[in-house]
Amino acid sequence: MKEIIAANIASTVATIGLCIYFFCTAIVFVCKPEKYGKQYSVQPVDNAGKTEIRVYYGGISFALGLFLAVLAFVFGHPFYSLVGGLIFANTVFFTRLTFTFVDKAWGCPYTKLAIPAEGAFIVVLWICFAVAVAVENALTVG
Repeated sequence: MKEIIAANIASTVATIGLCIYFFCTAIVFVCKPEKYGKQYSVQPVDNAGKTEIRVYYGGISFALGLFLAVLAFVFGHPFYSLVGGLIFANTVFFTRLTFTFVDKAWGCPYTKLAIPAEGAFIVVLWICFAVAVAVENALTVG
């Protein structure tokens, strides 16, 4: 484990951050689907709706966090884990940004929080990626 972490600290730190984000998201949606769904402007119309919030916001978030953790720390590839997280985060951000305009959702409280937070998150991930690529290139050359 020490070797994996030491080999590329930027990838490892980014992966740990991504895993924490996904695991925390999973916990809140599995435990309190109605409360947090409402904060995300998603409200179930019946009990099956609560299950869907748990599954798609909670379960998939947990699966993504677990996948990135396993890829990084079991298979020893934190760089690939960072790349996967970066693809996911950029897709979410740019889809949200596009459909905020299509759906005229810029006045919604969650949108006002999500766009700057997700934007900052992907900037940090891109910085980690740039550092990680530099480290990978240095290891390949050296």
